Amino acid sequence: MVKTNTCINEVVLNDYLNGKVSRESRERIEQHLAGCGECMDALVFAYQTVDEYKKIKACLPAGREKKMKANWKKHIWLIGTIIAFALSFFKTGYFAQFLVAAILMGAKWIFDTTNARMLIMIYDAWQKGGEKEASRILRNFKTR
Repeated sequence: MVKTNTCINEVVLNDYLNGKVSRESRERIEQHLAGCGECMDALVFAYQTVDEYKKIKACLPAGREKKMKANWKKHIWLIGTIIAFALSFFKTGYFAQFLVAAILMGAKWIFDTTNARMLIMIYDAWQKGGEKEASRILRNFKTR
């Protein structure tokens, strides 16, 4: 089965799934779905995806969804690194610039993470006060 120009696009299928189409449009969509396996597969896949998302969302503890949404902000530098790295191959005229940007953003992501900051603090403490000072820093992190 091959998708044709008369096939229904994903936006319309989404509106159909959410009940946001008129009665005439719904009948036209259902008539097309009856004869087009490609669109029916797309509709089933979209329905299953939404259904799985709802199941996962229902299993999360209260407030966890907000934390998940906020977690992407922690990795904004990693996302930028990946985008810059990919662009270095697509915009070959700016390969070096995008590669340098990817390296800088990657380093920023590494040093912004809690683990990297903790390791730097432990290393500095170890240099200043030896093992005793480093152990004190570790105990402070364990109590947080």
